[in-house]
Amino acid sequence: MVIQIKDNKIYAPLKDKWLILKPEEEVRQTYIKRLVDSYGYAIDKMDQDTSI
Repeated sequence: MVIQIKDNKIYAPLKDKWLILKPEEEVRQTYIKRLVDSYGYAIDKMDQDTSI
């Protein structure tokens, strides 16, 4: 998985859209990348910002 940053936006694959690049969003996407690349989590089995 590659973290995509372009024109002050970062791509969030779990939301399938570009978000404004903020430090907390970059950390979130980096952690998602680690879950996929290092631990083998399937991207289609994850969700982002789910209300409980």
